[in-house]
Amino acid sequence: MSFYQISNGSCKQQVLCVRFILSSLLLAFSFFGFAQNAKRVVSLTPSITENIYLLGAQDKLVGCTSYCTQAVADGKELIGTTIEVNVEKIYALQPDLVLAMELTKSQDVETMKKLGLNIQIIPTPVNFDEICEQTILIGKLIGYEKSAQKVIQQTKEKVNEIRIKSAQLPKKQKVFFQIGANPIFTVLQNTFMDDFILIVNAENIANGLTRGTMTRESVLVKNPDVIIIATMGGFGSEEQKVWQNYNEITAVKNGKVFLIDSETACSPTPLNFAIALAEVYQFVSP
Repeated sequence: MSFYQISNGSCKQQVLCVRFILSSLLLAFSFFGFAQNAKRVVSLTPSITENIYLLGAQDKLVGCTSYCTQAVADGKELIGTTIEVNVEKIYALQPDLVLAMELTKSQDVETMKKLGLNIQIIPTPVNFDEICEQTILIGKLIGYEKSAQKVIQQTKEKVNEIRIKSAQLPKKQKVFFQIGANPIFTVLQNTFMDDFILIVNAENIANGLTRGTMTRESVLVKNPDVIIIATMGGFGSEEQKVWQNYNEITAVKNGKVFLIDSETACSPTPLNFAIALAEVYQFVSP
């Protein structure tokens, strides 16, 4: 209930509402004040780890997953994977802040909370704007907000340049963006990877689908102008060879079957998004 909703009520109700608002604001301020003093951070997701490095805050990182490539190379303590975390090891690291996304098991999250750990869950972003917002949030949580603002400004400039160039392309290309094999899995609407297609002024052949699985026959019917395949740890190159046998598809006829690095395209950080977007623009360009 807001203050305005009870403005015609009793004076007592108004006082209680104001107290509630003030206490909520104080809680929020105290939370951010605590978070900005965090000196020991554990990341449970590779994209969060990449964001920490992107902001230059890697010295605060004390634990990461086995898939956090750069952090592993730097000798950061391993705490398992995003899904299978070692709660005891995380607790032993005595972090001020644990950053996770929604793939981490809820029971593990609850256990960490009961142990008194400060864990923050960051939802999977659904578009480029949310990627930027979450990078700003991570910056606030670890005391690197100015660095985050600078990164976002630079990234948005690059993205806007591509957006402007894409609007001048002569034809809207139909794109099939594959991110899984056996079964074939595609990029859906309302996901941050769909923004790659939207920003370059192209059309996702999966528009309207509610599930990400497709058959080869359904892709054939949609007849994409461009096929983009995430590398998927080696499966991507095999898929590329398979699609190149379908000579009736326009993308195959015109030599428009491309690979894109999974670690870049599928990991939602501003830098990764800008790099992958630039590649997608080249793929759809004449």
